[in-house]
Amino acid sequence: MTALLREPLVHFIALGSALFVFWPLVATHVAPPPNHIVISQGQMQRAVEVFISTHVRPPTDAELQSLAEQEVRAEVEYREGVALGLDRDDEIIRRRIAQKLRFMIEDVAEQTNPTDAELQQFLDAHRDLFGAEPRFAFSQMYFNSAQHADVAQDAKYLLAKLNQADGRLDYAADSDPLPVPNDFESARPDEISSMFGADFASALARLPPGRWAGPIHSGYGEHLVLVRKRIEGAPPRLAQVRDAVLREYQSARRVAANEAAYRQMRARYSVQVNMPSQVPTAAVAGEVAE
Repeated sequence: MTALLREPLVHFIALGSALFVFWPLVATHVAPPPNHIVISQGQMQRAVEVFISTHVRPPTDAELQSLAEQEVRAEVEYREGVALGLDRDDEIIRRRIAQKLRFMIEDVAEQTNPTDAELQQFLDAHRDLFGAEPRFAFSQMYFNSAQHADVAQDAKYLLAKLNQADGRLDYAADSDPLPVPNDFESARPDEISSMFGADFASALARLPPGRWAGPIHSGYGEHLVLVRKRIEGAPPRLAQVRDAVLREYQSARRVAANEAAYRQMRARYSVQVNMPSQVPTAAVAGEVAE
């Protein structure tokens, strides 16, 4: 019997039985029952502030009681609606709750302030966000495919002429009209990307200075490009851009916290996604949208 009493399994069974018997009595002191409603001071304070902003005066005692009853009614109706499952299959409620969860995670992520060492590390890894990216002095010559029977052939012909002339040709006169300049003296990669597209900016950044190259494709069409100079950005000191670094650091930390929390929550679920049997093409989808 003594050996049996020492067995962990016996202890576990005994503890479980005690919890089963006594939990209803203990639970009434641990947490309010499901049908107990508490309207906090914060809720009432918000209700009073809304009343004052609407009526430009404080509520009377009777109005204050009415505000309290409105809060109680909203809570009662909310709980009864949830009990009936009315919160299910409602896209607005689903997204609102998901948004509140993300905000809660972000609030937790912002509880601690980063040290200067952490900010410096972030700055070193993201200098392009704070003015350290290179700038480019370049010229471009545009070819409109609607005005050329063979854009590739015409571009190749003019490319050879431009490099042979060593800058003595008026390339702007031979360029097709385009609502952007032919010449740029100090353009950032993001500025180039916004005007010509990310692929154009990426290709331009790889070109060696001093020689025409191309054709390079953009959102407009084909271009010949001469990078005249690449101007390296000076790395900023933390003291100069501390506020901007802090904003970007906190934003990145909020995103990372949300992603980490989502991965942990996602791992607790077994997911089955039933895809539609047919997905409309882009053209059909556009017709449906209209």
